[in-house]
Amino acid sequence: MKLISVVSPCYNEQDNVEALYEAVRAIFARLPQYRYEHLFIDNASRDRTAQVLRAIADRDRNVRVILNTRNFGHIRSPVHAIMQARGDAVIGMA
Repeated sequence: MKLISVVSPCYNEQDNVEALYEAVRAIFARLPQYRYEHLFIDNASRDRTAQVLRAIADRDRNVRVILNTRNFGHIRSPVHAIMQARGDAVIGMA
């Protein structure tokens, strides 16, 4: 079974990450022929994004979280996440 990686970069997205997670989860629920991982990379958010992501990852083993120690920018941070993805295919989702 193929593994699809969904990569979502985040910065101060506490109000959005749960909805994005739920939307991606709902799509893959309709695609039983694939396994998936949803990899969030947080770019040193100053709000509660990291806490929300940790809570999501605690309840869903398909979710992985990378928490940057500083803001690496909108190019380097997602590239790092793509390099950490384990899937046969990678989809970027903001």
